[in-house]
Amino acid sequence: MMKKLIFLFLLIILAINLFSEEAIFISQNNPPLSMEAIKNQDYFYINVEHLSKYDSMVMNRTSRIMYIIYNKNVLEISLNDYYSKINFINKYNNSVLIVDENVYIREDVLSTFLQLNRFKDIDSIFFYSEIPKITNSNVSTSEIEIGFNSYLSKDSITLTKITKDGDYLLSIKPVAPMENIPDNFDYSYSNNTAYLKFKSDFNYEVNLNGKNLSIIIDKKTISTSADTDKTTSKNEGLQYIEKIEELNGQRLKIYQLIVNPKIYQIKVDLNNLGTRSDVYSFLKDKNPIFSVNASFFDPQTLEPVGNIISDGTLLHLSSYSRPALIIGTNFLDIDYIKLEYQLHIDNLLFWVKSINSTWKGDVKLYTHHYKGNIAETEGNYAFFLIDENNRIISKNKTTPSEGEKLVLIDKKYEKYLGNISLGTKIDFTLNKSENLPNDPTLLLEGGPILIHSKYTQEQLDAEKKSYSNGIIYSKAPRTVVAIDKDRNINLMVIEGLDNPETGLTYDETKNLLFELGEFEVAMMLDGGSSSIVYYEGEIQNFKNEKTRNYIPVLLSVYEKIL
Repeated sequence: MMKKLIFLFLLIILAINLFSEEAIFISQNNPPLSMEAIKNQDYFYINVEHLSKYDSMVMNRTSRIMYIIYNKNVLEISLNDYYSKINFINKYNNSVLIVDENVYIREDVLSTFLQLNRFKDIDSIFFYSEIPKITNSNVSTSEIEIGFNSYLSKDSITLTKITKDGDYLLSIKPVAPMENIPDNFDYSYSNNTAYLKFKSDFNYEVNLNGKNLSIIIDKKTISTSADTDKTTSKNEGLQYIEKIEELNGQRLKIYQLIVNPKIYQIKVDLNNLGTRSDVYSFLKDKNPIFSVNASFFDPQTLEPVGNIISDGTLLHLSSYSRPALIIGTNFLDIDYIKLEYQLHIDNLLFWVKSINSTWKGDVKLYTHHYKGNIAETEGNYAFFLIDENNRIISKNKTTPSEGEKLVLIDKKYEKYLGNISLGTKIDFTLNKSENLPNDPTLLLEGGPILIHSKYTQEQLDAEKKSYSNGIIYSKAPRTVVAIDKDRNINLMVIEGLDNPETGLTYDETKNLLFELGEFEVAMMLDGGSSSIVYYEGEIQNFKNEKTRNYIPVLLSVYEKIL
């Protein structure tokens, strides 16, 4: 019965597809403009407030409606019903998102309103009136020069060393087909993208200056140390490895910690949940032996996705069904788990719908781990602050201290709460699915599953389809947790070596794991610009301005306190 339930969970996963991305406006006359956007499912939504960067617009906002006037056209945005209209005629349902009080408009509505074309990439969307064209190209022994009739963004240009033998691929997007093709280029064109392939023994620098692109040989001394495998720790139960592997002609840098959970403590660290807290400063303060990023999260609100238990305490509860790393007494697995959290107060039974979360619910709970502003008001909720013995010590809205919990119950139940007084005890019950024999010391939801002997390939394929295309098909840095045949936990970050911002697709990650070792189960954690490795007091892997500084959830390794 439980296997059937778990398979149902696989089929009804509601995967979060809300990611912070970029909208880039390119033109022939002005440098490119970059604006904040959110990617939800297959659409980009652009921050409306940022549109003033594009051109002079008149914006008026009431509590219900927002109006934007541009070039004698009017864009009407409903803040309550989430539709938009252009010139009060053409209506676009479900075209508005409101996140953290910011208003976002769907890409197709914006392109129609501004009368611009659009081109979508994995993590960017480009708007333009006329597709850029390559006007000239010049190839010499030390430099490649390409001129355009339009300004381009650095996000338009990607140079990747695709084999260790010196094959390079230069992609330019969006751009019209090239008319004059250099003789020594292998040229192809698809989906408004020009691909130029060439071979060289050198490394290159990419410079985009206005309408001119130059690919120049990097004359700096090239260190070979990056190509050397490194093992810096081989204590009992703990081994840290950096190494280079090749998959399908692509060189990859792998950061890996192999840890015995019986010897070392594995914890989930919450980085001042509810605030924007720099992850490096947080880790320096916590000082774990090793740490990687963990849960998926909404980059706007920094709200984690999924359930979290650490040190036996339920720290985050949400309604999404995702696979989880589970550690308990003599128990270690990655699987789907169903949790229900109940509270009993004065012979009343309530289901807790969220913990340390901004998600709405009739019954909520906050602990001292939540450092943000608790937005719920006493006009909507009854508040009960309880001590470490679960007895009520206050009926006012109060930020909980360590060991305390703040229980919120919707005022619609107020008539049942009249007899509750200070000193009343609140009892909590954690109900869990049958495949979890004991209360876990750690539970961390991630996904999707990469390897699992319990599930057929059809079941894994069904789960895979429930995640966004970006998670499954894009080449991105990947963070992975796996359990090997010796029952050690393996924490890994995998990124491109020649271009660290590239990495692997879902299928490539799975294939690489089969080459790296004998893993019984494995799943992905959050990846892309969130992938970080913290070891020996420093972030070890590639970091640049695109890397997210505010990562709310980390999976960390500490010395076990006896």
